[in-house]
Amino acid sequence: MLSKKTKYGIKALVHLARQKDRVPVQISTISKTENISQKFLESILLTLRKNGLLGSKKEKVEDTIY
Repeated sequence: MLSKKTKYGIKALVHLARQKDRVPVQISTISKTENISQKFLESILLTLRKNGLLGSKKEKVEDTIY
């Protein structure tokens, strides 16, 4: 059985993979679309970024991932 963190990580990666234009996506967008707590999603995406599965950049308003 997969943990909630793993399931949400997969949901976030699928969300990113479905982006046709491959532009950066705000964490808040993924959080709202996938119904995942933004703080929890941030910790998941940080783990994925640290392991080289995602890139990120800092925006004025919030982090964006790609």
